[in-house]
Amino acid sequence: MKIFMSNNVFPIGRHIAYGGERIVFYLIEELVKLGHDVHVFAREGSNFNGIKIASYTPVGSLDSRPDVHYEAALAFSKKTGIEPDVYQCNYFGNNWKPECRDFAPVYTELTWCKWCHGAPYQREGGQPYNVISYSRVLQSDFMQDKVLTTMIHYGIPKDLYTFQLEHDGYAVWIGKIEGGKRPDLAIELALAAGLKIVIMGPPYNTGTFWQQVAPYLDKFPDKVFWVRGVDDAQKYKIMSRARCFISSNDNTWKEHFGIVNIEALAMGVPIIGFNRIGQDCAIKTDTIIEDGIHGFLLNYHNSNDTAEILEKGLPLLRNIDTIDRAACRQQFEARFTSELMARRYEWFYKHVMENGPVLLTEVPF
Repeated sequence: MKIFMSNNVFPIGRHIAYGGERIVFYLIEELVKLGHDVHVFAREGSNFNGIKIASYTPVGSLDSRPDVHYEAALAFSKKTGIEPDVYQCNYFGNNWKPECRDFAPVYTELTWCKWCHGAPYQREGGQPYNVISYSRVLQSDFMQDKVLTTMIHYGIPKDLYTFQLEHDGYAVWIGKIEGGKRPDLAIELALAAGLKIVIMGPPYNTGTFWQQVAPYLDKFPDKVFWVRGVDDAQKYKIMSRARCFISSNDNTWKEHFGIVNIEALAMGVPIIGFNRIGQDCAIKTDTIIEDGIHGFLLNYHNSNDTAEILEKGLPLLRNIDTIDRAACRQQFEARFTSELMARRYEWFYKHVMENGPVLLTEVPF
């Protein structure tokens, strides 16, 4: 198939950016391996690391024009005469153009989050089709707004992650340091269990950093360590040797997936996954981990009640060595590799090509 793939706001590459942009790159990489001609329309500065994509058209920064990604793809098609079998839109915003849906026999959209992607749908009215969500939680969120989507989980490459049976006894937390992710709760839990903890991530919200991380650095300099900005090599080195990964959140944060969760599994690192009762996040709804097999679910009522977090979390953390690190890696390989992700997308493209636009379908593997 000839696939036109647009990207989001940032440049893409194997070690560039993070989040959805990284996933789009992995998808492109695997679709090429499957033999498809992938033409990419992405930000200037993207790097395809030797991947033999069919073409790359740099797209400049966002401005007041309608949709720079679609315009670039349309101009490329008119210039070269290449007509796509599939056009996948991975960019949304106020400038998104609904006519891009008619650009190719198969049009698909990968959503990022309801609060930014819901606006174009609401503006245009009606039920959009061929929309893909990356988790059951996100799928459910859109369903509440009467938008149906097909779910295909994120995936990451097997060859990037070092699997370690041994560990060095410390806990790790990684992510953007912002209030909803509550790194302080991960720190409190580790300290109560007598563990050192490494915090990795930029101070996305400086107020959160100064309130929830900095005080522990001053008070427990031999127990709490902060690595401000980590590249992939540093992250793999630190995380792969961790005893466990503490995936924390608060009452306001319902994690829709958490790429770092499957990165932990890829490295064989058991997870303590926070999950608010009555507001289940993806680590539970999507069975990213099975409780007691790949880590433990810390089901809580109120993140503001530190006593509850410690009461429920300490027994889990003290039993973390009962988790088989090899089982964690097996969970990753069975469900969350980029190869599996690409094969699911390939199935979806063919399904739409053969059956026409869909509102919701179940991908069979």
